[in-house]
Amino acid sequence: MMRVKGDKWVGDRFQHADPQEANQGEPDELYLATRCHQNFIENVPLAFVLAAIAELNGANRKVLNYCMAALFVLRIAHVELGLRGKGAMGTGRALAYFGTQGFLGGLAAYSTYLVKGYWGY
Repeated sequence: MMRVKGDKWVGDRFQHADPQEANQGEPDELYLATRCHQNFIENVPLAFVLAAIAELNGANRKVLNYCMAALFVLRIAHVELGLRGKGAMGTGRALAYFGTQGFLGGLAAYSTYLVKGYWGY
């Protein structure tokens, strides 16, 4: 949508002809949109891999569904309450970052717990 709106097909920033036209102190809209997408791509595939490993090892489906729903809410909060906040530094950004890292660590620990019987412990 941003690329069509700004007629910018390559690159990650709009080029403003007039420097006064650019919002002083505010990030570029196209750059912000691409960072939202890149951040999603950096975190969600790893979460799906960890969820698949947990499910293959017999994880409770209800627990996995609630965990993935929590990740969905965290990712939305990161963009809508964080990156799209004033100066791209809304409160949702830190909350979602630490929540996502906690989610990934928790799901990895849960997967490790599920395979503990395979190693003879």
